[in-house]
Amino acid sequence: MYTNRVTSLLFAGLLLTACADSTSDQATTTSGDPRAMQVAAIWRADLDSLASRVEQLDSALAAMSSPASIAQARAVFVDARRAFKHAELGLEYYAATSTREMNGPALPEVEENDGPEAVFAPTGFQVIEEGLFGDEPLAERDALVQETRTLRQILARVQTLMRTQVVTDDRVWDAIKLEIARIVSLGITGFDSPVAGLSLAEADDALEGVARSLTPYRTSASAWGTLDSALTDARVMLRTTTDRESFDHFTFIVDHANPLARAVRAVRTSLGIGTPIERRAFRMDAVTLFDSAAFDLLAFAPLDAKMATAAQVELGRRLFHDTRLSGDDRRACSTCHLPEKAFTDGLKVNRSRGGAPLARNTPTVINSGLQLGVFSDLRTTYLEDQVTDVVENVDEMHGSLDAIALSLGRDSSLAAQFRMAFFDEPARGDTMVSAARIRTALAAYQRSLTRLDSPVDQALRGNVAVLNDSARIGFNVFVGKGKCATCHFLPLTNGTVPPFYQKSDVEVLGTPVQAVTRRATVDPDVGRYRLSRAAPHKYAFRTPSIRNVALTAPYMHNGVYQTLEQVVDFYNRGGGAGIGITLDNQTLPPDPLNLSATEQRALVVFMRALTDTAGTQRR
Repeated sequence: MYTNRVTSLLFAGLLLTACADSTSDQATTTSGDPRAMQVAAIWRADLDSLASRVEQLDSALAAMSSPASIAQARAVFVDARRAFKHAELGLEYYAATSTREMNGPALPEVEENDGPEAVFAPTGFQVIEEGLFGDEPLAERDALVQETRTLRQILARVQTLMRTQVVTDDRVWDAIKLEIARIVSLGITGFDSPVAGLSLAEADDALEGVARSLTPYRTSASAWGTLDSALTDARVMLRTTTDRESFDHFTFIVDHANPLARAVRAVRTSLGIGTPIERRAFRMDAVTLFDSAAFDLLAFAPLDAKMATAAQVELGRRLFHDTRLSGDDRRACSTCHLPEKAFTDGLKVNRSRGGAPLARNTPTVINSGLQLGVFSDLRTTYLEDQVTDVVENVDEMHGSLDAIALSLGRDSSLAAQFRMAFFDEPARGDTMVSAARIRTALAAYQRSLTRLDSPVDQALRGNVAVLNDSARIGFNVFVGKGKCATCHFLPLTNGTVPPFYQKSDVEVLGTPVQAVTRRATVDPDVGRYRLSRAAPHKYAFRTPSIRNVALTAPYMHNGVYQTLEQVVDFYNRGGGAGIGITLDNQTLPPDPLNLSATEQRALVVFMRALTDTAGTQRR
């Protein structure tokens, strides 16, 4: 039943209220606002309705014995999912961990903090969906009943939790903003209804939850007219079709979801309701996920990281090109990450210091600051740790940061640049040059290479003329029929999961050794498994960003594909399963996508329109 995705949880230590199962520490600092308390009552009522629907689902599944009873059970499931979507807004905000248990991907979850092979079975709606809407629901009946009873237990826990929450106005409106972002990045993409295909109808139900949460704040202010129109128009479009393959996702985002988010902000401002004060990847003051400044880079950085200064970035740029960072003074970061090649090298794999092929393809570092988890096996969480790993890796640079710091400290020009970059920090020993500051400067430079102004970005912000018809078709294939956006999440197109961006996905694709279309052999690199030793992670690799992908060939962790057309063909066939590779844990759905030649070409056109390397070429 596990055919969706493997999720590798990489909690960054960001103790955000919205991402824990209790908000009591922050909630008890203020009494509940009267209107927010009304919203909390609405949420609790929706949760009670959900519990009732799940109880009915339990009964319907237990009675399932014929085609008619299967149809009835499916109808009850749809009602239960609708009730969940009505309640989703509050649940995701105040009980995110339990909500993931209720509606997470139908895949085993690896909790690596508990040691090797700490694998937990999935629970919740998506597990039930796979069995109930699969080919043999009667054979799955007992398991489905048991799963539904587990879901009832989770719901009972959440009902108790939600009764204790003190809800405030600013968090209600923050939750509304996040729900619109969730609809765009996870809802309409099919992420949480991969089998039954209920995504568009459920996005409408989620907006019903938004409408209910707005009710206590309603006034006669003119801004409400715009908000009501935007909400109505968005829901009307979602009801025009249940077919995600033909749905115009581009138009929905540009003409409906984004205007709705802006209208929500306008009403919130008119009411004088502020925003919570905390650091989050999707900025508290951003309106949509597609805003030019929607993301806070420091939310993807260590907790003690500070906003880099221009002097630190310039120092990092200089160090990036300095061969003295290697043990033999012959290799710099830019030896493999060439600015003119979007910080890749154009090779299938580069060479080690000894001349042997390295294990994996060189990734771009553009936008590398917009993800949790570095390297294709996610062996480090932050860019600072990546610096240490690469510099001290025997096959790559084989240096010692402490020894390098001593060497660089003897360069008066460079030492002066360190003093300028870190003037507000005390010297450590006799020099301003230290291993920690080398790490900080290099990470600052890489974060400065964030670029989110491609033609696709500009179009999603409203300048639709910059995309031609083929690119727009390709966007809709990417989000719709191609299912690409269920792993390469909008708008960053990497595997760090929106809208909280606190965990990163790995995938098992069945990548071959050679670019063949039948009788293929899986690449022997076991990926994440080498670190976790958890069976679901065998052959699992980080989901990379596909931004600037037109410039970063060859593709995949082993560089097996030379062109985007080959990559699209691989996915269109169902990944490894479609070319003769059998893996029990392949997370990419094995069924062919059946993309037409026109759709495949359009998908490539769209990916090429994700190019933005402005200002990154200077050495």
